[in-house]
Order: sequence, then structure tokens, then C-alpha cells
Amino acid sequence: MTLVRLRRRGRSRSGPAPRTAGFLPVLALLGLVLAAPAQARADTAFSAKVDFGTAATAPVSGYALDYGQPFGARTGAGQGSGLSYGWVGLTNSTPLDLTGNGRDRGTAEPDRLLATFVHMQLPASSAGVKTPGRWEMAVPDGTYTVTVAVGDATSVDSTHALQIENQNAVDGFVPTSASRYRTATVQAAVADGRLTISPVGGSNTKIAYVTVAPLADAAAHPEVRTVTPANTATGAAPTGSVVADLRLVGPGVDTASLTSGTVTLQESVTGAAVPAHVITSGGGDVINLSPTTALKANTRYRFTVTSGARDLDGRAFTPWTSVFTTGAGGGTGGIAFDKVATSATGKSFASVLKGPDGRLYASTLDGYIMRYAIAADGTLSGAETISTVRADATARGLPGAPNRSVIGMAFDPSSTAAAPVLWITSNTMYAGGTPNEPDWSSSIARLSGPGLTTYTEVISHLPRSVKDHETNSLAFGPDGALYVTQGANNAMGAADPTWGNRPEHLLNAAVLRLDPAKLPASGAVDVRTESPGTYDPFAADAPLTLYATGVRNAYDLVWHTNGHLYTPTNGSAAGGNTPATPTPLPAACSRRIDAATAGAYSGPTVPGITSNPVAETDYVFDVKKNRYYGHPNPARCEWVLAGGNPTSDTTPFEVTGYPVGTRPDRNLDAAGMYDAGLHASADGVVEYRGDAFGGALKGTLLVVRYSSGQDIEVFGVDAQGRLSAPTTGITGFTGFQQPLDITEDTTKGTLYVTEQGASKITLLRPRVTSAAGSAGH
Repeated sequence: MTLVRLRRRGRSRSGPAPRTAGFLPVLALLGLVLAAPAQARADTAFSAKVDFGTAATAPVSGYALDYGQPFGARTGAGQGSGLSYGWVGLTNSTPLDLTGNGRDRGTAEPDRLLATFVHMQLPASSAGVKTPGRWEMAVPDGTYTVTVAVGDATSVDSTHALQIENQNAVDGFVPTSASRYRTATVQAAVADGRLTISPVGGSNTKIAYVTVAPLADAAAHPEVRTVTPANTATGAAPTGSVVADLRLVGPGVDTASLTSGTVTLQESVTGAAVPAHVITSGGGDVINLSPTTALKANTRYRFTVTSGARDLDGRAFTPWTSVFTTGAGGGTGGIAFDKVATSATGKSFASVLKGPDGRLYASTLDGYIMRYAIAADGTLSGAETISTVRADATARGLPGAPNRSVIGMAFDPSSTAAAPVLWITSNTMYAGGTPNEPDWSSSIARLSGPGLTTYTEVISHLPRSVKDHETNSLAFGPDGALYVTQGANNAMGAADPTWGNRPEHLLNAAVLRLDPAKLPASGAVDVRTESPGTYDPFAADAPLTLYATGVRNAYDLVWHTNGHLYTPTNGSAAGGNTPATPTPLPAACSRRIDAATAGAYSGPTVPGITSNPVAETDYVFDVKKNRYYGHPNPARCEWVLAGGNPTSDTTPFEVTGYPVGTRPDRNLDAAGMYDAGLHASADGVVEYRGDAFGGALKGTLLVVRYSSGQDIEVFGVDAQGRLSAPTTGITGFTGFQQPLDITEDTTKGTLYVTEQGASKITLLRPRVTSAAGSAGH
């Protein structure tokens, strides 16, 4: 069969996040830097009140009058002093004249503010302007408490909806004779100089009044920047998650504050609560709500973050509300897996793989290796705890000992059941809280002996971020070398406060290649590339070298049977900084990874971006030797984030914070970049090799999404190694709790998934159907 093909999205949220243009160039210490638009962090004293009615309406005392004039400076009687407001198109900023759409129901209405209004969406049967419009007011950038009212004293012929900026205020309010009005208040952040109120989602919406007041101490509170699915989005995947991008003040989100009472999802019409898991990312820079079961198809939902959510310094979040509607979902051609509980529980499981002895091995985030016997039905038993890594950390007095995070595991090709050799990566453990993990504290080691009790460090002093970017996974290639994913030290290539202002080093954000034949007979190779270290990965005898660069934070990697190396990679949340090209160019520009084919880098000059307001998507890279994959690193003379912004048209993986004309890096392998989904946290990956379902999954890539979706997505792989758009929603591949890694027992076609949020390993068995016969093993 053919897998269902869904979208392949270029960077048209990271796409879902709103576009932002008009960045102003400013001088910076290291060259030209583009300052992002104000991020609504500064407090403001601006306030206003507007009463909507007819040209003849006398506004209520203290209110300015709006009767449908196009946006502009208001100078008429009763329209205040120095204010600019009015109407624009529903989908553009062209001023729109809705004069004649105002109504005044007279003094019969007790509240004079509610007796007058303007039609934002006039029905065809009414007199006035039929073109729907949005209302805008010029305001200083900042966060405001905005109160609005909708309704009509004499008619109930509306379905009222109001969106304020990118939040929802009123959603589908259908008035009755007993309840004619609806008043709502939101805290809205303005970053483009205009407060915008839209009737999208409504029918014949009638706005009666609006008040705008500064939110006290707004700059001292974290807040939601935008969400995915975006406010008013339609066709959202029923098996997806809701992920909020944040503007942070402190170091990150306090996970303990994310509860069913502080972050909620409800059916918009009925108010029924949706059971869900609420988490943040490893970096603490998003809020993720993942329903425990699939959402209803074609149903409206309301997402809310309350002030009960807090950052690690105890600051309350500014409240947020948005709405979206699910789509119909889709079929998966009969592919289905059954989830089976195993005895592997109670540990912070990270990575998992099957050993040469036929047993399942699982590493943990605090340094254990667990080993289990695999029964004929795939279930696990006979748990053994291997504490070699922790014992070594204690013996050597390593930071945080005995805890160490073991992410990468790969058995040496020479391993046997009697003589296993397990290569691992070992990192200081980040347990959350205020981040401050030591740099240069990661390593690669071998565990050997029947019980894997002998610890031999082979590479020491790899780079380490303050949080969860570290030395991640390992995979042996067809050439016998060991390939390693090394995380970045920051968000978007330049130091930033969320990531402890730690810069990138020469080996950061890359796929590294370790040649075991070049290792010394004894002792670890110190690979610090900066003082006091002197390691040079470009040296002819260097055992650890750069294979590919710009790979921001790849958790896992897999060599496919087609000879391609694939690695899912986490893009950055919004708010990161990109580096600016300095003048003169640094010495690193003569030793770029592509220097042998393209020569020394001589330009162009690339501007930096401060606090990029748009998040990156996540990726799957088809990694080629000596190519670049979009994460800048000044230590390697790599300056351009993702696809740059080469033209005024939408281009794949573009970064709209750059001025138009900013070309991608000359070495960018755009053809090898695939979209894994915004905020996916695309982590574990495996090539499925089983014959279940008539071979329908054979050769596909199964990618675990830790965050958005908390599921497994499937990428088809064609004869040239190119990937299809991912398929999601396969039965058995959804509803996990922070899944991190995946492996296959190829003798059975079964899968094992580590669920960090549930501290367990889950078995997935191919479901045997009448159509599949015995294909499910």
C-alpha cells in the first residue's frame, strides 16, 4: 500500500506564526544587527475608551466615538484628542469605510454603552457596507487589558466572535432574548503599534464598546507569544498537541506549575474539559498540552493559560486564551499497532536498543543502563541494573555525581553475546530548575565485559549547554566509524540569556565522526577547542572530526539501508539571537568545512537578529558529508539561520527577520532538509525493517515527537532517499507521555518506545488483521 501523504510545509511556527516585517538596522559591536520589533515587554501608560454607534451618537462620557470611519487620525467631535483608530480590511491593512454600519437603539436600553454598536460583518439584507472589517487603534507597544462587548438590544440574529490581537475574546456567542450581550476581557500584547480587533469566526458580529488599559507591571511577567494551532485555525489534527511559544523573563517554565487547572483545553461549545498532559520543553521555553486521547473531529476547542502558570523565579504568566477547530482526520490504510505495557517502569528512560545477546538495553537520564530479557511475545522481564557509569562518576568526582545522563548507546560491530562492547555518551545531568550545567563536561566512553562493568573514557571535554543540549546519540556507519550528534549551546547561533549567554564552540551543533582506529591505545582525547584545550578537528590525525554542521540539537540519528544518514533535529523556540558577520572576517573563515571545494569564506556580510520573534520548525535532515544544515556558528564562520530570506516570495525554511535579499549559506543542503513539524521535538528515529502489513512500513522512517503530538510520525523514503511528508495518527502511534526514543526488534517487527513522562517503556505490536493475515508476526 501507499502511505497517506500529508503536507510538506516550508517556512512560509515555522508558516503558522504571524509574519513580522520592517526590522530596523542598528549598529552593534560585531557588525550590523537587526533589532526585532518590540516584543511587548515595556510597560506603557496609554489608555482609551471607545463607544461604537452612529455619526449622530453622543458617546457616553469618557468615551470616544467610532461610527465606522476608515483607520486614521480622529479629529471629529467626541473623538478624543491625538487618537488614531478606525476600520481596515478583514485580511489586509487597507483602510475601510464602514460609515453607515452604526446603529443606535435609543434610550430603551438601560446601559447606554450597549444601546449603540457597529456591524463588523453586515448581513446582505441590511443597509450599509457589506464588506467585513477589523477595527484598529494606534497604541504604544506593550501589553494591555482590553475589555469588549458585543450584542444588540432589539435583535438576536448574530453569532458573535471577537479576536483581539492573536487571542480569542468572544467565541460563537449566540444571543437570546434573555441574554443579549457578552462582555469579555483579555490581556493582549501589541508588538506592531496597533491594537487589532477582528470578527473572524463570527456572523453579523456587533461591537458595542472597547476599553484599553495598560497592564500593570507587564514587563515583569512571562507571557504567551503565539500558539500552534494558531487562534481561529481550522483543520487541526485531532491527534495533535497545543504548543505555546513564550516570551520569557526568567530562565524558563516551572514544570510544577503546569497543572490541569493552570493550562486547560475545553470543548468551546459545551465547556467539557479535555484530559491532557501539560509539559514544557527540555529548555523550558514552551508550554505543551497534549490530550490523552484523540480530540473529536470537526470540533471547536478553547485553550487557556492562566496566571497560575509560573516561571522558575515564581513570576505569574499573563493569561491567554485561543480557539481552534479540528479537521476530520484521516485513515492510515489498515496499519495499526497495539500498545502493551511492560515491566520496564520507574526509571527516567532515555534511549533504547536491542543488544547482540537478544536483550533490550535502556539508558536513563541519571546514568543507569537497564537490561531486560525479551519474551516470545515481546514483553520484558528479568530487569538488571548496570551502574557502571554512576560508579565511574562517583570515583572521579565528576560534577553532579553519581548522576550522569546517558543518551547515546551503540554496540560495537565486533560485539558478541559473550563479549559486548557498548559505546555511550555521558553528560552532566540537567534535572530542570535554574540552568547552569558546566561547559566542556560531556564525553564518549566504552563499557565492556559480560556485565558491562568496565568503563573506558575515550573522548573527554565535549561542549555542553547550560540546559538540555548536550552530546546526544551514537550510530556506527557503514565505514566502521562512530557518528555522534552534538547539540548547540544556544537557541539560534548567538549567545542569548535564556541559554546562559553561552557561545557556540567549534564542535557545537554538528554531526561528528569518530574514527576508532585513530584513538590512542590508552587515555581519553581531550577535545576542548579553546583554552586551555588545543584540539584541532581539522588535523589529519584527528580522531574526532566534523562530518556535517549546522545541526542544532539532533537527539538521534540512523544509517538507513539505502546508505543515507538521517537525523531528526530540534529547531529553536522564538526569542533566540543570530550572529552578525564581523568586519574583518575571523580566521575561522579560512577553515570552513566546505573550504576544500569552495575556498575560504569571503562574504557576503550577514546581519544578525536580536530576539527573533518567529520559532523554527523541527527537521529531519538527510545528512551529507561536509554540508551545512542551518544553525549558525561563528566559530565555524557560519552566519545564516536556516534558509535566510532571499526573496520577497515565500521560500523553504525562510527567516523573515532577515532583510529580503539575505541569501542562505553557500553550503546549505536545502534539498536534504525536511519539515518534522513546529515544536515537534523530533527525537528518536528508526528505520522500520519488519514485513508487517505486507511490507507497507518497510524502509520508512519512524520519528518520535516528544512535544507537539507526543506521537510517532512516519516518513516514506523513495528510491533516491528523499522523504515524503509525514503521516500521523496511526493507531498505536499516538497518546504517549513525552516519548523520547524508539527501537525495533527486527525479528518480530515489534517496537519499543521510552516514555519519559510516564517513566516506562511501551511495547508496540503490529496488529494482525484479516487483510494482513500473519504479517504482523
